[in-house]
Amino acid sequence: MKRHGRAIQKINASISNLGLDLSGKVVLTEVGSNEYLYTPIIGALAGAKKVFAWTRDTKYGTAKDIISKCQQLLRKLELIDKVEFYDGEHNEEHLKQADIITNSGFLRPLDKSKLKFTKDSVVIPLMYEKWELRERDVDSRFCKQRKIKLAGTWENHPDLMVFDHIGALAIKMALNAGYEVFRNNIVVWSNDHFGAVAEKAFTKFGAKKVLKTIDQKNLSNNIADIDFIFICHYNEQRNYSSNEIFDIDQLTANNANFGIVHLYGQLNYEILASKLDNVYPKFDGVSSLMTYTLGHVGLNPIINLQVAGLKVGQLMSDNKDTDLVQLI
Repeated sequence: MKRHGRAIQKINASISNLGLDLSGKVVLTEVGSNEYLYTPIIGALAGAKKVFAWTRDTKYGTAKDIISKCQQLLRKLELIDKVEFYDGEHNEEHLKQADIITNSGFLRPLDKSKLKFTKDSVVIPLMYEKWELRERDVDSRFCKQRKIKLAGTWENHPDLMVFDHIGALAIKMALNAGYEVFRNNIVVWSNDHFGAVAEKAFTKFGAKKVLKTIDQKNLSNNIADIDFIFICHYNEQRNYSSNEIFDIDQLTANNANFGIVHLYGQLNYEILASKLDNVYPKFDGVSSLMTYTLGHVGLNPIINLQVAGLKVGQLMSDNKDTDLVQLI
């Protein structure tokens, strides 16, 4: 238990803080690698009648290994009978029994092919805020047709402050990319809340200049002394590798040494790396998906968000409402 002791301590504290009580409820969620190993354990510790946890093989680990690790911890916690695992994309019986279904990665997409099997009373809490809803994750129109309750989670509720961890993530990514941040000149390519938090974090860390913009002309006028562009514009669907958004060749003509650190956005790493000395992370980006989750900065943000999301599920299931619940 030593290896997981701090995580269990954090989970229990967060459950107590938000008053999460899943007594009598059946939860359908996922189990994954790293911090996501604890997702079904949160439900079990919060008193769920049963937790169904789906998983699959990924580049981060095999389903068999992930299930084995979670089962070992559940046995130590004397909760092994509370969780049932499933390796695959579709389990009709789990869908039929669930009272709360999270929009976790291994359950996506939550569309008609899955939701047609659910109870009329099932609820779906999003593990992010209402404005971040992606139709490719959850078919909100079908939910409305079925009158399935769907809600986002207020990540920066005063008892959580999950969203503010974006600042620490931005700093860590920049440092890992080889930038000092302190006394650097930085462009934050964003006009949303992600960009606002990153801008604040870079400024507090001592950056010399931080320009937040999604204006090509503004970028061109300031590129000459920029150390790196931090891309974190959530809703951008165009490709950063194809000059659709800004002209890399034109920018490098005025500054051959700037780099790119990308948190959000569709881009081809190989294409950008052929034109720039530094692109980080060293893999492709995807629209509206984080290259690194908040788990990259530690346990707190992921655990608190998971507990909060399940609390939203509990409140919807009990026909209650608080400012934590962002009904859609």
